[in-house]
Amino acid sequence: MSGNNGDIAGGSGIQSGDYFAELAGCLSAAGLSQEQVATTVADLRGYLAESESTDAYEEFGAPRTFAAGLVEGRVADEPDAQAETWKWATDIYADRQLLNRYGDQGWEVEGLDRLGRFVCRRDAQAAMRWEYRREIANNAKERESVAAGLALDAWEPCGHWLYFMYFKRPKAASAGPAAELDDLVAPPAKQLFLSGRYRGKLKQFAAAAVVSGTVSALVLSYGGDGVFLPFLIASVVAAPVGGYIGWSRMKREITAAEEA
Repeated sequence: MSGNNGDIAGGSGIQSGDYFAELAGCLSAAGLSQEQVATTVADLRGYLAESESTDAYEEFGAPRTFAAGLVEGRVADEPDAQAETWKWATDIYADRQLLNRYGDQGWEVEGLDRLGRFVCRRDAQAAMRWEYRREIANNAKERESVAAGLALDAWEPCGHWLYFMYFKRPKAASAGPAAELDDLVAPPAKQLFLSGRYRGKLKQFAAAAVVSGTVSALVLSYGGDGVFLPFLIASVVAAPVGGYIGWSRMKREITAAEEA
């Protein structure tokens, strides 16, 4: 089925429209204004549509719990009246290019939210250019070591995801007066940016999943005949093994790119 707001949300039995209605009620009860509630719900609807998911419950969790997290984050880090905010997501093949592109437009990354989006802020009255870099660290000890080394050059951590660490610094640290920003470009309407390379990998994964599912269906339709049993076992084993191999290969590619 298509991912409209009336679709059933997976196995939860909750329709997307009902989910967002309940979420809006929880946010209002927690003290958010109607404008804040409407903006938050619109952002989440847009994210759900762009991610091509039809299961709001699976994507965000229980409405009450999710609302509590959203309110807690908003109260703890409420933007000042002069600041614009923008949240967006991309893949690991395009993140550095896009971060620096939008950093040149004055967007400062405050962190990554629970959806893996970059949470950005820009003060219209005192905007400056930012530059970004990404590093790799496998655990907390390595993250601490990497951050300490980069701090000497004014790099500040601004979020991490899996073994990727993101750092920011005002571009004036490297560009001097050329980093001044006079005109502000409006943020893109999009919130999700996927590179062609990433889309290609998604298609490969989808094709593999279709083949595996087809083999399994054929085997089961023939009653698990002993002749077909090896194909069923192979299809079941191939999915996680293929996923692991794909992830390992992607990590090697990213690591190589970091070291180049």
